[in-house]
Amino acid sequence: MTHKNILVPIDGSDPALAAVKQAAIMAAAMESKLTMISIVEENPFTNTDFYYFGADSSTMKVFFDEACRNATQALVEAEKLAVESGANKVETQLIKAEVSAQTIVKAAEEAGAALIVMGSHGRKGIQKLALGSVAEEVLKLAKLPMLIVKP
Repeated sequence: MTHKNILVPIDGSDPALAAVKQAAIMAAAMESKLTMISIVEENPFTNTDFYYFGADSSTMKVFFDEACRNATQALVEAEKLAVESGANKVETQLIKAEVSAQTIVKAAEEAGAALIVMGSHGRKGIQKLALGSVAEEVLKLAKLPMLIVKP
């Protein structure tokens, strides 16, 4: 099976970096392109009562700008790790959209990815109920193969 483009969503976490490393090894072995994405929520407070506590447009801009800087730095670190792990063709992309499984699946489709590789935090019990599992949601939604990596 060949995967000419492997998509890895990253958030700078250890599980995401573990996924980058595994995906880079696979990409090198299969001479595939490795596409890494980081998603930044344009307005993470849309569905909260945060606005009632004095959030204004300048507060939101500062928050968004900082999130973009952090995501860009995570992509730089992931790209370096991917190259060190053997990937030859690496592309990074900062996506400004809702942070969700749907956004990841859409990005994979738009990139023409044949495989999604994601890190999993491996949460259980109450933590999983409270925080959910993006990797699990992507697995349910994606129509292409997926590899879940635990650190």
